Amino acid sequence: MQTSKFSLVTDATLDGKSFLAHTLAHGDDIGKIDPEKAETFSDDIAALTHKLITMKVVDLSDESALRAQIQTSFALTSIGLEYGSKGNLDKAVRVLIANPIVKFYQIGNTLTDKLLQRANHILENACIEPDEALTHLDIDNIHIYNHTEAKFLEALSSYNTTISNAQIILKDSQSPRTFTNLSDMEIIRQQLDFLESRWLYVQALPLDQVFSVDPPFSIAIDPIQTLTLSLMANLALYYEPDLQLEPDTLSEFHNIIIDENSQQIRQEPRQRLLNWIDSYLEQDNQSDTVKQYAGAYWDACLQELINSDFRLEIK
Repeated sequence: MQTSKFSLVTDATLDGKSFLAHTLAHGDDIGKIDPEKAETFSDDIAALTHKLITMKVVDLSDESALRAQIQTSFALTSIGLEYGSKGNLDKAVRVLIANPIVKFYQIGNTLTDKLLQRANHILENACIEPDEALTHLDIDNIHIYNHTEAKFLEALSSYNTTISNAQIILKDSQSPRTFTNLSDMEIIRQQLDFLESRWLYVQALPLDQVFSVDPPFSIAIDPIQTLTLSLMANLALYYEPDLQLEPDTLSEFHNIIIDENSQQIRQEPRQRLLNWIDSYLEQDNQSDTVKQYAGAYWDACLQELINSDFRLEIK
């Protein structure tokens, strides 16, 4: 049955951090999974992976695609086993012995598919689009996610994650790695929750003139952070929800919002801004979840001003 390509499956190494690996080790420790049973499980996973490769990999000479499918098969099986056993190793050993491997793969596939659908929907649709009256102009959409967040969303389509914790604004990322545990999925779910809340927050903002701002938000590294700081600066200085940032406005806003001695956010102007966005979203009938996220997002944007190297530069 093996070819030089399919032999990659049997040669693959199971991630020692995965729940499946922990289950096999625990089963060995308590005398429930002997080497013969472990070999049977390996053969079952190999057979499953062979089938998936045949179905999903077009070019069998592409070893990177083959290895990716192998790792995905292991990962989804591990996630399905962890979910089916509720993370209890004793129960995991029992259900692993009593059920075919494909059952756990199917559970893991169902769980991850929901997350992947959400990520793809955000990646393709979460943006501010110009009105129909402007469609004749060459105007780009304004994405609600930054470059790092886009890479995170793109990686998920290959069953990879680039984060180890969820962030209000995703700034730090890692090299893509296959997610293998429910804890990975919970972090991914939280990050998607944040991005979906930001999308709702953005849709509620006064955006009538958003495409007349110069330079355009669409070319910023982080369009919504730039937009939000522009809005806050105009609210703090001119009490108007304007999005156009004049040359001196940001530096003046910096002087108002940052204490020169402590280099910390001044609480009084900060609270006025947070009250404004909370009241604004309340009038728009946004949920408490969106309001709470927006408040945390505005705080995160304000923290960027403390960075002495920070500038609202368009790149």
